[in-house]
Amino acid sequence: MTTVRKNAILVVSIEVDPVDAEELHRWYDEEHGPERLAMPGFVSLRRFRAHDNPNRFLALYVLEYPEAATSPEYMSQVQSQWARDVMAKWKQWDRNVWIELTSNDR
Repeated sequence: MTTVRKNAILVVSIEVDPVDAEELHRWYDEEHGPERLAMPGFVSLRRFRAHDNPNRFLALYVLEYPEAATSPEYMSQVQSQWARDVMAKWKQWDRNVWIELTSNDR
């Protein structure tokens, strides 16, 4: 796979029931976040809560290149039981990789 060195972000939006929010945060802090940041091409992670919905969350990963979020290494990671349990409770979610535009891209 050819790695294109363009700044990118991975944006993940998740909505959970109020009773599941604490477990989601603990999973991100203790397992998911550290695992992702240890992967090649992942630079940082910031998390947000929706202003108008306290049960909707956004994870923003800064990537060195867009393929970091779709590489064979990333896609072949085995999910823990904890990850499967947490993700099974998501009411709604969306995941997209975004590439930074430069003046040459417009």
